[in-house]
Amino acid sequence: MQRTLTLPKGHPASSPVTGIIQQAIDEVNNAGGGTLVLPPGQYLTGALVLPSNFCLHFEPGAALVASSQYEDYLAGETLSVAEQSNRALIYARNQHNISLTGQGRIDGNADAWFSATKDAMGYRMPAQERPRIIVFEGCNNVRLQSVRVHNAPMWTVHLVACEQVFISQMVVDNDMTMANTDALDIDSCRYVHISDSHFSAADDGICLKTTRKPAPLAGPTQHVTISGCTLRSASSAFKIGTETVDDIEDIVMTGCTIYDSNRGIGIISRDGGALRRLRFSDITFNCHHANPCHWGRADPVFISCRTRDPKVPPGTISQVSFNGISGTAEGAINLHSEHPAGIAWVRLSQVQLCQVACGDPQQGSYDIRPPCNPERPTGTGLDNAFLINPASGEPWGVERYPGGMPAIYATGVLHLALDNLSIERPHPLPAGWHPQAVIQS
Repeated sequence: MQRTLTLPKGHPASSPVTGIIQQAIDEVNNAGGGTLVLPPGQYLTGALVLPSNFCLHFEPGAALVASSQYEDYLAGETLSVAEQSNRALIYARNQHNISLTGQGRIDGNADAWFSATKDAMGYRMPAQERPRIIVFEGCNNVRLQSVRVHNAPMWTVHLVACEQVFISQMVVDNDMTMANTDALDIDSCRYVHISDSHFSAADDGICLKTTRKPAPLAGPTQHVTISGCTLRSASSAFKIGTETVDDIEDIVMTGCTIYDSNRGIGIISRDGGALRRLRFSDITFNCHHANPCHWGRADPVFISCRTRDPKVPPGTISQVSFNGISGTAEGAINLHSEHPAGIAWVRLSQVQLCQVACGDPQQGSYDIRPPCNPERPTGTGLDNAFLINPASGEPWGVERYPGGMPAIYATGVLHLALDNLSIERPHPLPAGWHPQAVIQS
């Protein structure tokens, strides 16, 4: 069936309509499934729980506005936890055939969850408990198409242990001063297709991960294809990790544009899983330094294998290829393993890199956070973002390139193949730059 949402006559526009929308969702479900259409207008709401065989369709001009009260999200309590967020605005668990479509929008109302002013690092400080916007756990055949989400207060779209996921023509546009507002997190999912979409956030744009979570949701992330997307981030525009409890494999990214970002592509193993068969092609990038609290130092490609918890065996990264990537960067391509051969079988082919001088004091540094702070060796997030190493005056995990900054730096990498490289560097080289463009150790 198809039903169009109608509000009671005289219902105040500023009053929550959570119960009204949920009742309409339940009525569609009781009729055997179908579509609930949101007509133009603003709808202030807390958590909405979606059933199987259901589509929530936004007409142009329709806007869901997230409530500013955390208690309004009790119905959307999740099994997964991100930071301290265990609730969602739009939630489904163990359902199938779920869609969000249309040309309306979801307003995360982030201003209600963050301080009004920025700190010294350029961040507005968040409340500890904030809702994610869309969380689907253990769902099958999920479609997100054309919907726009902006000003999310926490991770925007978090898909956990889902299969057959199709995301297209979606826009996520978050405030660049707000932390932990990842645009899209794909967590222990399989058979995922992401295309023709735009993702912009202060934290990661698209992030593939395998976090620690209850057994029903644990597992690898596999068979993910990303094409035709634009990404912007003050952290990593596209990231694999850092949470890598289970394997991540068979990932293809092609025909994408990374712009106005700190780190372009980050592949980061920290928690024991194997990352393998990762292919990147036909990608353009523009990378510049962000505030020092952000992980990354304007590196267009960063591959890093390190231990987080000494009791957990290190993970591995292998069979990674980059073919036809080009752009400008204030940093270097950095492949860094603290364990010999922790990174193996990497190919960089048809790479065009234009390194530019910027005068930023961070230039010439590399960043292998997390973990690095010896007081919190297994920590995450703020444990390793702000705390300063007194010996260097930099955050723990930020060091100077030995002998100066090259264009490509590789250490602990087994079987690195480089071919058809075009590297443009300033002439004469600025102070603190390595005279050799490629350094391997």
